[in-house]
Amino acid sequence: MLALPFSDECFDVVIEKGTMDVLFVDSGDPWNPQPSTVSKVMAMLENVHRVLKPDGIFISITFGQPHFRRPFFQNSKFTWSIEWSTFGDGFHYFFYILRKGRRTSDGWDSSEKLEMPSICLLQEELEGEDYIFRTNIDEMDC
Repeated sequence: MLALPFSDECFDVVIEKGTMDVLFVDSGDPWNPQPSTVSKVMAMLENVHRVLKPDGIFISITFGQPHFRRPFFQNSKFTWSIEWSTFGDGFHYFFYILRKGRRTSDGWDSSEKLEMPSICLLQEELEGEDYIFRTNIDEMDC
């Protein structure tokens, strides 16, 4: 994930579930992560951005709250727009959709919060671990 061995613009969709969370395990203060963490997270995102085709979609399923992910997703190196939604009771997780080449004015607009079922999922499907296999990317409004 830090040095993907794929050519540029070869994927329509990249999905990560908890991979970025692993990079933050020993990051220290979540408001000010260690430089080594920042470097690894940026390497991962740069690789994902690089291998996505124009209009490609990066789906990130994570425990990382929007205010912690925002500085990374909004980096000027990236041209994606960002949508997100929160799931779970008590212990929340977040479903981000980043579209390459569709950057909004600041890359992050709270009005772009996902309205379910924009990704063709029902709430009861999201409670199981296999919901990602039923996500229909072809029907997303791109």
